[in-house]
Amino acid sequence: MNRLILAAVLIAAAVVVAACAHSGVVSTGPDAYMIANSEWGFTSGSYQKAEALKEASAYCKSLGKEMLITSTSQKDVSWGKTPAAEVQFRCLPPADPELRQPAPASGR
Repeated sequence: MNRLILAAVLIAAAVVVAACAHSGVVSTGPDAYMIANSEWGFTSGSYQKAEALKEASAYCKSLGKEMLITSTSQKDVSWGKTPAAEVQFRCLPPADPELRQPAPASGR
């Protein structure tokens, strides 16, 4: 009986771990990176994206640089699928001109 309970607990733990995926920071080129997240449960693609963005920002700050988002994608939970998100970003020096926001267009 104890072995049966232990087996059930191990199977349940394996299912939970298998349902979560986190890539960590992956280099995709010079100063270019991506992070992918998915997690089984009652979260959303937006939540997964926010978590990836926090990690991306912290990673760039650890390098003494600023994050520049190049693209994001997200998928919410649906039947048989977990919420997921991917963030592509670059880490640039704080004075890099690419970090400047363009001036708003005038309404004239």
